[in-house]
Amino acid sequence: MPDILAEASLPELALLMLAFFGGLTLFNVPIGFALERLLPHRRVFAVPLAEGQYRFELVGNLVFLVVAVTTFTAVLSSGLVRFGETSLLRDGLTFFAVSASFQVYYYGLHRAMHHRALVRFHRWHHRSQVTTPLTGQSMHFVEACAWMIGYAGIPLAMSYVAPIGFWGWTAYLMVNIGGNIVGHSNVELTRSVAGIRWKSINANPFVYHALHHARWTGHYSFQAATMDRLFGTEWKDWPALLQRVMDGKPLRSLKERAEPS
Repeated sequence: MPDILAEASLPELALLMLAFFGGLTLFNVPIGFALERLLPHRRVFAVPLAEGQYRFELVGNLVFLVVAVTTFTAVLSSGLVRFGETSLLRDGLTFFAVSASFQVYYYGLHRAMHHRALVRFHRWHHRSQVTTPLTGQSMHFVEACAWMIGYAGIPLAMSYVAPIGFWGWTAYLMVNIGGNIVGHSNVELTRSVAGIRWKSINANPFVYHALHHARWTGHYSFQAATMDRLFGTEWKDWPALLQRVMDGKPLRSLKERAEPS
């Protein structure tokens, strides 16, 4: 861990964590809104936002940031995470191990959040049926705490199998947060539908997750379709709907369907 973090007082560490998570949010949210403005011909849903959506999304983002800053300040100040010497190999392995683990963890968490016992905590996020760059981190306090298990708890546990790379962990957080924020933009960036179902094993088109917000069920995976495909929770018509969006024909109903392509 860098000396600036190891030697920081608790208030200083909290400010550094606020700069990290707040900075990533302030950096990526404008990118998402810029994409929506620059690519009107790639709009996913031509459906009005919910009343007061930006307001409740801002509140949800503040909740998420408070939980993230508090969690990482506590974890890093505790000295519990075992960091190894910085090396390209260690940081690369850390990045991919944390990435794969988060995909599995998030799928299970997301499915659980749709169970009747927990759904009351997930409804905040689903108030955004048409997504915006503010949607990704808009969530209930309980759900934000559950995200921290994936962000901090899993890497901490991994460090007792083998010391992890600080910069690999940091890089993954940056990719995760950026992808989550920008990936909720109401536009599509995919260039071609050809072979898209195979490509989505590594990275989903934005339409993929937008359909989860519109339909409520299915597409529980994070940033890749792998887990949905393994557990049969993938909608078969999403490539056809993706093609419509790429043809400049936004979806005009949250219930819109298509014949599987």
